[in-house]
Amino acid sequence: MPSHTVDFVSFLVDRSTGPPVLNLESLPFNPRVFVSEFSRSPATGWRSLCRLAPAVNLCQDDPMSAHDPYAVVIVTHDHAETLGACLAAVEGLEPAPARLVVVDNASTDGSAETARKRPEGLAATVIREDRNIGFAAASNRGIAATSEPWVLLLNPDCAPRPDFVRKLLEAVAGRPEAAHIGSASPKLLRAEGPDIKPRSVIDAAGMVVTCSGRHFDRGAGTGDDGSYDRPAWVFGGTAAAILLRRAALDDVAYPDSEFFAESFFAYREDAELAWRLQLRDWRCLYAPSAVAAHRRGFRPEEGRRGHAAINRFSVRNRFLLRRHCADLWWHLRCFPWWLLRDLVVVGACLTVERGSLPALGDVRRLRIDCRRRRSWVLGRRTVPRRQITRWFRRRGRVEEVEGP
Repeated sequence: MPSHTVDFVSFLVDRSTGPPVLNLESLPFNPRVFVSEFSRSPATGWRSLCRLAPAVNLCQDDPMSAHDPYAVVIVTHDHAETLGACLAAVEGLEPAPARLVVVDNASTDGSAETARKRPEGLAATVIREDRNIGFAAASNRGIAATSEPWVLLLNPDCAPRPDFVRKLLEAVAGRPEAAHIGSASPKLLRAEGPDIKPRSVIDAAGMVVTCSGRHFDRGAGTGDDGSYDRPAWVFGGTAAAILLRRAALDDVAYPDSEFFAESFFAYREDAELAWRLQLRDWRCLYAPSAVAAHRRGFRPEEGRRGHAAINRFSVRNRFLLRRHCADLWWHLRCFPWWLLRDLVVVGACLTVERGSLPALGDVRRLRIDCRRRRSWVLGRRTVPRRQITRWFRRRGRVEEVEGP
């Protein structure tokens, strides 16, 4: 690394001589990240710093508050039945979002018209696609249309409680690690009907990952009996409802500006984003005090029979997920569980689930893109390998913390 670069980075973070130029607790990133990147490539380091700069007040005393502005992004595809209830819930959020963006994926049921009619009290933008570009790409379009420090990604069949975002922001702000929290995951309850009426059944309490390469919504399908009422560090959160820090999104966005990998189209894209965030030391906090209802259409615990498209995306994206984010160390530490699961998946494609067989061809077709993305992702890792593999247990892993 050039000596003038070392001197400048040291000058920014040194606390030994007088007041520091930067309040380190105010930074939503680890300065060592940039030291590491500068050492490999000064140009890359400067680009990363410049990309984060707009989202960071470098001299502030308070890293964030429970009143930080946020935007809401909703992706729809033939969700007119529940979209009205979802938007009504968004209208009732306190504090109100600074911006609402609805991206309609070529719906034919009037979803875009429903979004345009309401909500009256919000600055709403409706982006209409002329074809279904997929959840990942549509989410990217919606996020790119916002500029707030936080983005709430919300499914059109979700209805958050009025204090939903306030509880999430308070949970983040109340942690000593607040500056390193890249996302906050709420407690989701199963819901029914077009009015998204909640039930006392857990839909998701954060995301857990296993050594077989699978990921699950924690607690899905179990009773809401208090077992998931403690805050915890989790691997990630479902994209059905998750609060994302813009600085974290900008930090892990691919060079082509994709926040979610658009090659996934739909399904498992939230796990891929969560893995990239973990590799860059952005943590995910599960905050059970923030509650939303979710009328989930597809329930994994009930099996995938009769869901041919979902099955194909699920099979393909299982392999893309590893090809983007998993290194040799992960494969060694999680052996033989991922291999056994691979054999089961491939065997099913060849026998009982032949409609998913083209997914294996998709994986081969995308192999060059996967290689490029993995090289970029792993080349920017800032945490020890063991810090990642510790999440991949046979039944997943969470780390409960003290807090409301």
